[in-house]
Amino acid sequence: NQTEADYSQDQCLHQIFEARAADTPDAIAVRYGDESLSYRDLNARANQLANFLSAKGVAPETYVGIYLEPSPAMVVAILAIHKAGGAYVPLAPGTPLERIGMMLEESSAPLVLTQESLTDSLPDTSAELVQLDADWESIARESEENPDVSLESSHLAYVIFTSGSTGKPKGVQIEHRSVVNFLESMRRSPGMTAEDTLLAVTTLSFDISVLELYLPLTTGASVVLVGRETTSDGRALAQVLT
Repeated sequence: NQTEADYSQDQCLHQIFEARAADTPDAIAVRYGDESLSYRDLNARANQLANFLSAKGVAPETYVGIYLEPSPAMVVAILAIHKAGGAYVPLAPGTPLERIGMMLEESSAPLVLTQESLTDSLPDTSAELVQLDADWESIARESEENPDVSLESSHLAYVIFTSGSTGKPKGVQIEHRSVVNFLESMRRSPGMTAEDTLLAVTTLSFDISVLELYLPLTTGASVVLVGRETTSDGRALAQVLT
């Protein structure tokens, strides 16, 4: 049972992404329909949002909710929270309001990143809502440079809640180094290179979404996002794959 392997134990997820962005800034990082973002543009937008979040008090292991549809903005939000030192709490649209309310209460997240069209579908919460579309003019005034936040690989990357099928849902805390270990293993087998494209179909509230988003972004590959309507329609999904 010789399973020991070397991996980047001292690096956080966003730091590996930043290195890829520096190496291949013009490569396409994210595609969604007709919209695409290069590694340079994705990193710049994430930096602006990260600096905005830092000004609002987000620091290492601050919980920040994400209530967004699959989109480039969702990827920007994840990276920005990590760059600011925070840990994200996925609140996927379409999830029952009672469950979302429970996750907000259990995590005590002071901020939720969302979009204007989704705000009314959130349950009552004391968390401050940041609408990435309506508030982007203010966010865009922030620096595009990588934030200088002191963060260890043992800090939390996200908190994901169990289904609750065997009792009350529980928030499971995942550290950066655990995800980095997993991604580096998957990069070797089954394998991924900078020439690959990965179609991300999993809702953010399921753990495998971390692989679908961060594996390509830490490899220099491209991630293609599709909406919920496409993932639930086999014919539409087949067309995207083709």
